[in-house]
Amino acid sequence: MVRMIPNIRRGSNPAGLIRYLFGPGRKNEHRDQHLVGASGDMLDMFDLSGRPTATYERVGRLFDRRYQRLCRDGRSCPPDRSPGGKYNPEREDGKDRVWHCSLSIPAAHGALSDAQWEKIVVDYLTRMGIIDGPDDEAASWIAVRHGLSANGNDHVHIVVQLARDDGWINPYEDWKRAQRACRHLEKTDANLEQITRRRPLDDVSYQYAQWRRWAEWKARYDWIEEHGVPWDDLDEDGRERMIRAWDAQPEPVRRRRINYIAASTMPRMHVARLVEACAIASDTEDEFIRRVRREGLQIDPFLRKGTGRDDFRSPGQVTGYRITWRSSNGWTERFNTKDLGDGFRLKTLRAHWRHDPHEDALAVLEWKAAMENRPPAIEDGAEKHPENLSVHDLQTMIDTAFRQAMRMRDADPDELRGIILDGIRAFDRMRDRYGAPPSIIDGAPIRLPGTDTAGRKS
Repeated sequence: MVRMIPNIRRGSNPAGLIRYLFGPGRKNEHRDQHLVGASGDMLDMFDLSGRPTATYERVGRLFDRRYQRLCRDGRSCPPDRSPGGKYNPEREDGKDRVWHCSLSIPAAHGALSDAQWEKIVVDYLTRMGIIDGPDDEAASWIAVRHGLSANGNDHVHIVVQLARDDGWINPYEDWKRAQRACRHLEKTDANLEQITRRRPLDDVSYQYAQWRRWAEWKARYDWIEEHGVPWDDLDEDGRERMIRAWDAQPEPVRRRRINYIAASTMPRMHVARLVEACAIASDTEDEFIRRVRREGLQIDPFLRKGTGRDDFRSPGQVTGYRITWRSSNGWTERFNTKDLGDGFRLKTLRAHWRHDPHEDALAVLEWKAAMENRPPAIEDGAEKHPENLSVHDLQTMIDTAFRQAMRMRDADPDELRGIILDGIRAFDRMRDRYGAPPSIIDGAPIRLPGTDTAGRKS
């Protein structure tokens, strides 16, 4: 089950807190700061992208207006119902009137959409007793989302003005109510339940040091690509020179770029998502092997002790597998099933696949092809039939088409011919890889700029 983690603080400077939430953060960790939800009275202070349309001071004054109204009515001191009034013994007016809570979900569970976070925030505030439901306009609140935290956690910040139209919200023992609200949401919210069902990914663990090592390498590589000759074109001296140039950059610059590398780009998480998608979409073991290899991953079987390649005749002789991932820019990592998690063990996956003598024989052929780095044994497997295309397959094809369309849209006439030819080759590769059904234009002549219908230059 996904664990939602609340962290509550209080303060007395709404404009300063809003400035912080929409600013770069203490360590430049904030990115893509935007509103995901708010009470109706605060919405006019933000544009459609969720950014403030007024100064932070003006937003803070609007946020504070109910407190100012209570001040005029002589009810400005927030209630402190703790034993002995220890949180505000001097009964200072307006102290800690701004309630700030961050809600986060662990990195291994992925990320939610803005709409999902908005629904969770409204439900959470209702269960906390802060508002009386989504239509309650008696309290002012906003919910701000950043990118992933430094540890890769998807999170949202909730800011509430404790002064309501009908008096003060009681904050006493709010941490207890926050825990109860989170535990209830974990069990009942459909969005969190959907994340929980991603069983294999829940088991993918990694240490912060592993993520940091990857993020540092990726940040350095991207910086070198932007500020010099492409890495693959540099000789050994050139690479050393660019690495020294990166190391000479001011520490805040390097730290900011490193923090921009989200934990979701970590190879282990990337590989786990691909392998999970392949396993779920497959009906048989041989289909799983082909799907994994199709994603550019290398999969090698672990044969039972004493089993050689010559006497490998049954998939039962395969006790596990190893995945090798190579990025296009030179990073390589290898993962055993124990690295990915219990949900990825071959024994666990096989429980969901179909088995018969014919399928077992095909699995052996595909394992041998993978071991020897040969093309798949079966060229027209079930994974290439239109009815068996997975969501991942369709998303990959749609992304390819979208990128091609964007290139054509922005191209000048001199570049268009080459882009169209690149697109034709890309779709041919997709056809060969995914076995997509023929399009309605198959067989129709394609006329490129500057040619006639036969392809001759005009």
